[in-house]
Amino acid sequence: MPDADIIMAIKAALVRGVRVRLVTRHVVSIIVGAASRTYYGELLEAGVHIYLYNKGVLHAKLMIIDGEIAETGSSNVDLRSYRLNYEVCEVVYSSEVARKLAEQFEHDLADSIPLRMEVPPQRTHLQRILDQTACLLSPII
Repeated sequence: MPDADIIMAIKAALVRGVRVRLVTRHVVSIIVGAASRTYYGELLEAGVHIYLYNKGVLHAKLMIIDGEIAETGSSNVDLRSYRLNYEVCEVVYSSEVARKLAEQFEHDLADSIPLRMEVPPQRTHLQRILDQTACLLSPII
C-alpha cells in the first residue's frame, strides 16, 4: 500500500494538472483487497481515475511520463517493496518504448471497470473494520 509520501506526490501531480490513472486487479486476496480499498476514496476525491481490471490477473507495474519516459518493474510502490523486498524498477528514456507500453495500458484499460465516487460502496461496519485492520497490517503483508 502506498505510504503518505506517495499519496502526497500523487496529489501534488494532480494539482499540477497531471492525469493519474490507476488500474488494479478487480479480485485480489481478501486482506490485500481490504487494505487497498482504504485508499480508494482519498485517491478518487483527489482526482485519480481508478479502474478495476476485469480480465484475469494483472501484475504489471507501469508509469508513463509525458509519452517520453517509461517506468516498469517489480515494485508495488510501497515501503515493503522498497525497504524489505528490495524490489526494483527500470526507467527507460525512449518515446518508442513509452508509446508501446501506453498502447498496452490502453488495452488493459478497455478491459477494466471505472470506480466512481458517485456510488459509494455499501460496506458493512464489520467490512470497514476489516478494511482498516488490513490497512494497519499492510506494511507486513
